[in-house]
Amino acid sequence: MNKLRKASYLIIGSMETVFYKWGEIVAKYPWRIILTSFLITALSAFGLFYLRIEQQANELWIPPWSTFNTHLDWLKNNFQSKQRDELLLFESSDNILTPEAIQKMYQVYKRISEIEVNGKTFDNMCFKVPVGNIFHTERRRRRRRRRRDADPVQIGAKIDAALNKNGSSLLDYGDGFLTSSVESQFLEADNSSEVFSITNSSNSTGILDTDTNEFDEESTTTENIEDSDEEFFWNDYEDYDYYDYAYEETSPSSVTVDSNKPRIDFEVFGKQVDGEEDEYDYEDEYDDGEEGKPLEELPIDVKCGITNTLREKCLMTNILEIWGLKEDLIMTTTQQEIIDAINLLERSPWSSHKVNFTEQLGGVVRNSSGHVVYARAALMYWNVEVPDDVELITSVGGGVEITFADKDTLEWESRFVEAALSFDFPGYNIFPNAVRSFGDLNEQAILFDVLKLVIGYIIMFVYTVFMLGRINKLELRLYMTIVGIVSVGMGLVIGIGISSLIGYPYTPIHSALPFLCLGIGIDDMFVIVQCWYNMRKHEADDVPLPRALGITLRHAGVSVTITTLTDVFAFAVGAITIMPGLESFCVCTAIALGSIYFLQITWFAAFLALDERRIRSKRNSIVPCIIHKDYNVTPVNSIVKAPWIIRKYSKILASKVYRFSVIILSVGVVCVAAWGASMIKQKFDPNLLLPLDTYLRRYLEIGEDLFPENGWDTQVYTGHIDSSQLHSIDKLYEGIHQLKKERVYIRNYDGFWDGLKEYAFDVKKYKSIDDFAHEDVFPMLLSDFLFSSDGGKYKKDFLFNGTLECGYPAPPITATKFKVNLKVLKGPSEHIPARRAIETIINSTAVSDVAFSHVKIYAAWETDEIIGFELMRNVGLALVVISIITLILLTDIKICSMAFACVLFTLTDIVGFLHFWHMTIDIISCVSIVLAIGLCVDYSVHVGHAYLIAPGNRLEKSISALETIGPAVFNGGFTTLLAVIVMAFSKSSVFLTFFKVFFLTVTFGLFHGLVFLPVVLSLAGPLGGPDEEGSESGGSGNSETTSATSSGPSTPPTSSSLPSVIGQGQQNMAYITEMEGKETESWRPRLIKVMSKKTGSMDLGPAP
Repeated sequence: MNKLRKASYLIIGSMETVFYKWGEIVAKYPWRIILTSFLITALSAFGLFYLRIEQQANELWIPPWSTFNTHLDWLKNNFQSKQRDELLLFESSDNILTPEAIQKMYQVYKRISEIEVNGKTFDNMCFKVPVGNIFHTERRRRRRRRRRDADPVQIGAKIDAALNKNGSSLLDYGDGFLTSSVESQFLEADNSSEVFSITNSSNSTGILDTDTNEFDEESTTTENIEDSDEEFFWNDYEDYDYYDYAYEETSPSSVTVDSNKPRIDFEVFGKQVDGEEDEYDYEDEYDDGEEGKPLEELPIDVKCGITNTLREKCLMTNILEIWGLKEDLIMTTTQQEIIDAINLLERSPWSSHKVNFTEQLGGVVRNSSGHVVYARAALMYWNVEVPDDVELITSVGGGVEITFADKDTLEWESRFVEAALSFDFPGYNIFPNAVRSFGDLNEQAILFDVLKLVIGYIIMFVYTVFMLGRINKLELRLYMTIVGIVSVGMGLVIGIGISSLIGYPYTPIHSALPFLCLGIGIDDMFVIVQCWYNMRKHEADDVPLPRALGITLRHAGVSVTITTLTDVFAFAVGAITIMPGLESFCVCTAIALGSIYFLQITWFAAFLALDERRIRSKRNSIVPCIIHKDYNVTPVNSIVKAPWIIRKYSKILASKVYRFSVIILSVGVVCVAAWGASMIKQKFDPNLLLPLDTYLRRYLEIGEDLFPENGWDTQVYTGHIDSSQLHSIDKLYEGIHQLKKERVYIRNYDGFWDGLKEYAFDVKKYKSIDDFAHEDVFPMLLSDFLFSSDGGKYKKDFLFNGTLECGYPAPPITATKFKVNLKVLKGPSEHIPARRAIETIINSTAVSDVAFSHVKIYAAWETDEIIGFELMRNVGLALVVISIITLILLTDIKICSMAFACVLFTLTDIVGFLHFWHMTIDIISCVSIVLAIGLCVDYSVHVGHAYLIAPGNRLEKSISALETIGPAVFNGGFTTLLAVIVMAFSKSSVFLTFFKVFFLTVTFGLFHGLVFLPVVLSLAGPLGGPDEEGSESGGSGNSETTSATSSGPSTPPTSSSLPSVIGQGQQNMAYITEMEGKETESWRPRLIKVMSKKTGSMDLGPAP
């Protein structure tokens, strides 16, 4: 311990000597120092040319070698998709299943369809899929022939059973409904005509050409729609009476229709009636002379000619497909028709693909029979494909992984968002979600809110002007305050410039960096100016300026160094984290804070010397050319006097009741906070980086509320597979199917294997998997399946080593994928076991050398798995480093232990009350908590250091510490709070999180530093030498002498004189060794007294 103290005093002594010499140099050559500081900042600014903004979560919050990034690299080489999903959420304040809502939805669809970029619309930019209308037309013909001779009563019974398997009519339809509506769709079939007549529930009809499934808009007649539709509708749905509906019919009173053609062909696209086989014996329409011959039995050239000539349509989905996207049908629809279609259709009349329209609805309400009668929102989907022959732009989009786009696609997405947001329908909200939305909005969040930054700087500026100077003609330190705040900005430029130069990116959480640097860095200004005023109190008014600034920096330099070291090291330990984003932020912040410290003792100190020259020459503080010859400077005693609140508090500190109450309150608050900390959840959501008031944030929030079952869709990928691995594939799908049946993690799944098996067994008549698990059978079977009506949609799920052609065996399979729909998983307690369950099934099947599941949210989920450990490690390392620094500088284990306890109490309070403030442990709060260590340790260490060097008994030393350092500690905390107070009004979750953490840090940090620690010190703090020991109510220390010789709020002259004496030679070192051998509680006060007698002065600083 004695060696530790000796080393400490040698270090501090050397530092004070260096700072004194540096102060003299700055005062003599201020302009050179200013120019040098500016040049260093300018050179560092060149690093900004290497500034790289990184917003991809997988590049920020998980290590490069993580599972997610490994799989992402594989996908880039195999399944790198150039398709971009564009979504739109159409929300209504009431039921969206009304003609009015449908018609407004069509207006949005029409506007988006008309978007044109360089002569290209969505039809030219979309991803196209084949549409197999011919298959379903032929299937309808076979159904129609079977029904033509059927008993109408039997058909009615079948339909009724299909509509309600529970025994009641669909939506509680009234008597006669089957005869007037759905049943007529089946019974009015005309065998002799290709025009098929169906009358729907609203008695309005349309025309459908059965050969093409296209509606004929020209063959129309006029038929009146009855005015009783609304009444009829609600009679049918009489059991759903929770809401009081009063809809106005928005359709025109008469529409142009043809009584011989259906508006919606429920027979072709509706749900299959129980007992009917949905056969795949499609008839030949190509004049092969054999009507009724199955398509699969046709010659290969004929069959492939049919499939290759199938029309292609854009991949898009919305409930407007019910009417084939025909404007006249949409504008004349009725509410009865809407409800019928939503509940009865199983295929899209527009694309003929299987679709569940209820899955596109949110906020769904069903009646007693389980059918949808109400919905609050609907999703609309467009798929854009990036062409192969364009210049690709990467790192655009989702915020989690890299996506590809070209200029035209990005421009189309921008106009897509603008078009969606341009609508203003009363009672309706429209929220788009383009691929580029996250990136655009996140970049806006990354670049800090300029208005709030300016407001924060103004508040800080006004407070600093008032605190650094006095409101009079000479001592209003306006320009010096500006220079001090500019130094913070310069430090910020140096930090970002150097970190960019060495390769660290600028991340979303960097947006709060200006506020942090302003709040922390400006503390040094107050310490330096306070020490300047303390110097004036003990020096003559005409003390030479170099000596004055030397004494000021000798005392302020050590204090500023202690606080800077704790802050810098608190962030420097973040450089060893495995999270690249956290590492980048910590490194940048550490450099910035160190740069601000450097600029305060150079740039700011030089301007302080210049400003003092101005005051001594009595020049005006605003217009220096004006001289006030007869104006007197404010007496120094009125400047350094402790604030009244500190004086009042010092008096009540002697009360035993007060001290006991403070201890009980502190322990009670910590216990409550510990309870809250034990319950705080760990969750990282990249969407929280989006500002609260953005359209995308609203899209996500409403989607989560109205689509509670719609979780993420993950993809299961495999590498090379062949016929020998079919049983493994079957085992994989069976495992996923069993997981679905458990209804815990999986909502549904969709892959090629189930369809392929059905095709093999039902169409090709194989009996088992072994029958086609051969090299000469499976490739042809797969090819036939992928060119069938229901297998065509799975082509995009294969990557072949060659070209897939109809009529030829499929090339070797390089990779496959299929989709798994997850349930909504809330937090790591659900999504971590869900992902592991899927991965366990995949690994157990050994289906391929490469097999895994992947979705972009996995990046956030992997962050959840490591963030807790990273936080504990960073906090632990920061505490260890700070403890070492404070122990070296304070050299008292008892004081260090008390300061360490204050830091632990403060951290516990912060984490616990974050839980009560509805916060979770995520990246932002993790960074803030690490920073809080550096802040709260400053408060405790300053007070502990002031206590050590103060004379008297425990109570007197505690009061002295409060009076000397209390104002500086309070100003430091208050300025930090001022810097972040504007964050409370931000819409950014990053800013709000920083505000909450910093508010708690300043509140609890100041409480433990200025209230709790002085109480503990007054009861159990270490005492000085024997001549300073005394009763609690009094002591032998002379407070007047101490006050007169005190040289600064954190480093009084009694302490600072020691290193100067130590540097005088071997004689002083021998004396220190002699004093170390004495068995006293502290040899420091006696050493100070003895050395003062030897030198004849308490101020031992070198003369100028």
